[in-house]
Amino acid sequence: MDLLFEIGTEELPASAVYEGVSQIESLLPTLLAHASLSHDSARVLATPRRLAAIVKGLPEKTGGEVSRKKGPPLSVTRKRDGSWSQEAVGFARSQGVEPEELQVEETPKGSYVFVVRETEGEPTGVVLGGLLSELVALLKFGKSMRWGERDERFSRPVRWLLAVLDGEVIPFEFAGLVASNLTYGHRYLSPGPFEVLSVSTYESMLEEANVVVDQDRRRDTVIELSEEICGEASLIPVLDEDVLNEVVQLVERPGVVLGRFSERYLKLPREVLVHAMEEHQRYFPVEDIEGEIKAGFIAVHNGDPESADSIRRGHERVLAARLADTGFFYQEDLKRPLADRRKDLEHVVYQSELGSMAEKSVRLARLSRRIGEELDLAEDVVKRAVRAAELAKCDLVTHMVVEFPSLQGTVGSIYASESGEDDAVSTAISDQYLPRRLGDILPDTVEGAVLSLAEKADNIAASFGLGHVPTGSEDPYALRRQALGILLITVDRDFILSVTDMVRASAAELEAEAHGFSWTPDAERAFAEFFSVRERVFFADQGYRYDLVEAVLNIDWDRPFTAKLRLDSLTEARSSGLLARLYTAFERCHNLSHGRETGEISEELFAQATEREVFNLLVDAEGRVGEALAELDFRGALKSLEALCTPVDRLFDDVLIMDEDPAVRLNRLSLIWRVDTLFNRVAGFSELKFD
Repeated sequence: MDLLFEIGTEELPASAVYEGVSQIESLLPTLLAHASLSHDSARVLATPRRLAAIVKGLPEKTGGEVSRKKGPPLSVTRKRDGSWSQEAVGFARSQGVEPEELQVEETPKGSYVFVVRETEGEPTGVVLGGLLSELVALLKFGKSMRWGERDERFSRPVRWLLAVLDGEVIPFEFAGLVASNLTYGHRYLSPGPFEVLSVSTYESMLEEANVVVDQDRRRDTVIELSEEICGEASLIPVLDEDVLNEVVQLVERPGVVLGRFSERYLKLPREVLVHAMEEHQRYFPVEDIEGEIKAGFIAVHNGDPESADSIRRGHERVLAARLADTGFFYQEDLKRPLADRRKDLEHVVYQSELGSMAEKSVRLARLSRRIGEELDLAEDVVKRAVRAAELAKCDLVTHMVVEFPSLQGTVGSIYASESGEDDAVSTAISDQYLPRRLGDILPDTVEGAVLSLAEKADNIAASFGLGHVPTGSEDPYALRRQALGILLITVDRDFILSVTDMVRASAAELEAEAHGFSWTPDAERAFAEFFSVRERVFFADQGYRYDLVEAVLNIDWDRPFTAKLRLDSLTEARSSGLLARLYTAFERCHNLSHGRETGEISEELFAQATEREVFNLLVDAEGRVGEALAELDFRGALKSLEALCTPVDRLFDDVLIMDEDPAVRLNRLSLIWRVDTLFNRVAGFSELKFD
């Protein structure tokens, strides 16, 4: 049996369409499984006016249930003559069955009697009514609304429901609507309702009604039409993935037009021109074969193909007005060098408790210098990073960023270059916000990497100092993204930096500005817990074993790059078998010495040669491990520990650690505790797991 299910709505935002599709893909199979309904396949389709699902291969009835109630052993329920004992009769009566219905089954503990009941499944159509009603009610959106006098909530008002199982309507209800076999075509081109006769004809009937219900097909259509119409003009469409994903869910029957604009706007920086098209209008820029942007654009529409010319002219008028404003803002902004706007930042509030953007710029400059010096960068590199920090926020007071807030950093970079700043300074200004997410590009220059770290450390210090700690899914200040950025940059650039030191330095600057800000021990503990959790997720996503991650971060979470070096060394040692050998020696020492009293080791109390051998090798290993750790040679540190493995085994075989003499016992416990301590300088060995 095949099910067709559809929720018809007022036009949904693209984000809500994707939320709905994702939830139905997750919830529908789960609900079917809970109802004991198997199925062959489930496919979710969507347009701005509908969320739909097609489920194929459903059974006629839900799977029947078998319950088993265990009774007394057979030995006490069956008499010698084969009849049931009083115990058996009593058990059968308590279960509401006759003794003859008892079954004997073998178990690991012997033969027992059971009462076995089989419940016949319900008709699938009956079960689906409640299931679909539950599914619709479970759908949640980032922004929901009520309409009319209803209490139900949805992203947009629900206008119709459709549910058909092999041609028969499943009449479930939601928001005062009862499901039928009626759906609706394109709002303007085929507005009337029509009956869906079967699952197999659903898509073709909608297509006749000017609706392409398969979002993947709409996406392919947009790409094909864009390439086709541009090819005729010897142009190439620049199809931004985010814009493409959005426009696919803004139309039910995609059409494409190639519009034009005045070539004088090509004098605008490419980033600004492209942003004006993509961000506000959801247009695609076009370029020639050399990659040079041209005076044209692709607009995706939902209108009548016969009206393509008038649709194109309408889009051209809209973009012309947008570009006229953009060109004006650009020319006005260029009348002042970017550095002249530093004074204006005094009137821009960073946060009400933390002063102005001018003060933040000063903090960023000082923190950039501190980071550069900590990394022992060349003085000219440090100076450029500091200069970029001083100018980093100046574009916030430009006309362009006021109009296009998401261009902050990019506009600053452009204006810095136009003002004659060093290229590295200009690039660093745009790099300060990178990476914006996992998979995003990283800062292109060392100066940009330093400024980006300073920016993120300052944001984290400010938020945690004010008690703005992310909880659950709530992260209004995007602190998880800030932490991820620090991880990605330090690991990518091989920066040996203490994250805590960076955050503390920014917090000290904030405290000195006397806004009532205070970096408390509670704030630092909250930050440490937050960052180490993000680091665990980060390294786990990189493919490192969870126990190795724990072993490293328990002793070295504060310097992400050195944590990665330790992880690489442990991974290699585990693969070669070295780590297992080291763990065996460590475990014997740790298990016996952990939690016991220890002290200084006295060589005079050594009674056997094995003790002295282990002690001498330990002292030598301590020196070599210390040297290796100082050079960040974690492979060498692990190799230096290997010399202790066999002697430690011999120590436990030849020597009674828990000697009756208290002084000897304390000395031997102190010896193996010192071995334990040395191992834990390299990694938290107690976190390791071996099968």
